Amino acid sequence: MCDIIWCKKEAGGKPCDTVNYLDPYCFWNWEGKVGCAECGTVYYVHMIQGHMYRGPVEKPGEKPDILPLYADKPYKGYDFYLPGVEGRTRPFDCLPREIYLGHADTVKFSIRGKPLRGWRPQPPSTGVAGSCGFFWDIEKLSPEVWAEYQEKIKKGEVKDW
Repeated sequence: MCDIIWCKKEAGGKPCDTVNYLDPYCFWNWEGKVGCAECGTVYYVHMIQGHMYRGPVEKPGEKPDILPLYADKPYKGYDFYLPGVEGRTRPFDCLPREIYLGHADTVKFSIRGKPLRGWRPQPPSTGVAGSCGFFWDIEKLSPEVWAEYQEKIKKGEVKDW
């Protein structure tokens, strides 16, 4: 789901009629100016949690902060501008925001406090690709997790349901 700016600006005696798609990945909590992919009209947009809070308001004579990722012209047989068209759309780099970079969280215990055997990194003694089979001797394979589990039992953090 994404928001759009449908540009109706007159360009060359005809309306622009370009649908500029504002993908929620980049425009989730965003405030700034977006340029139309066809005519270059600049619109001010303020989005909060993926919803249009203010705008689009036309800002003539200003430069856009960002371009849409994709745009099309539905009344012209679906002409479109794919990501990376120079001067019209921005490139799609497939890079996550800095808050998503890093490593996966290590989860060693379930919500009830029981040890899980799918956490990483698995010790080499678990075999190929961590395949312990049906029997998982936590005390022998992961002594540090076993010690932590015993502490959770003493504190009363382990529940059956």
